[in-house]
Amino acid sequence: MKRFPCLVLDANIVIQLFQLGLWDDVVERCELILVESVVEESDFFVDSNDVEHGIDLQPDVGGGRIRVIAMTVTEIAGFRAQFDPLYVQKLDDGETESLAYCLREGDPHRLCSSDAIVFRAFAVLDRSEQGVSLEEVLQAIGLARPLPRQFTRAFRDENRARGLQDRLAGIGLNKEP
Repeated sequence: MKRFPCLVLDANIVIQLFQLGLWDDVVERCELILVESVVEESDFFVDSNDVEHGIDLQPDVGGGRIRVIAMTVTEIAGFRAQFDPLYVQKLDDGETESLAYCLREGDPHRLCSSDAIVFRAFAVLDRSEQGVSLEEVLQAIGLARPLPRQFTRAFRDENRARGLQDRLAGIGLNKEP
């Protein structure tokens, strides 16, 4: 089976994959890239029974199965400066660093997220093709299954459309030089 190339994951996707018990399968079938802040944000999750679970990504990092990268403070600040305050306030550190990395690297890098602001940000920057849902990834690698709405292509498409509307209305991007 062909591997999914250059897939950057947001923390919510890492956590969801661990909750679903799919992490190891996805690591085997995808070329995974995580930014440092996502590694930090992904260190644990709370299950439906309010039980905390630790996530240790170090074996996969040390074994070369996932790659961890870091953006500089200057790169992150430059990325944030493109957006108006409405968008900036919605972007957490992991989303910001992941988006900045994907935009810097370009095609074929894709960011898998379940956060509306990620898909909206890609749309206002006219880079919608770089956002992908977990549903799309799992289908592409033969692990399709029902998922909560925020992990679906429909959710991605809905927020892409909202981002395009924002772009047309002059919302989202910083108007100052």
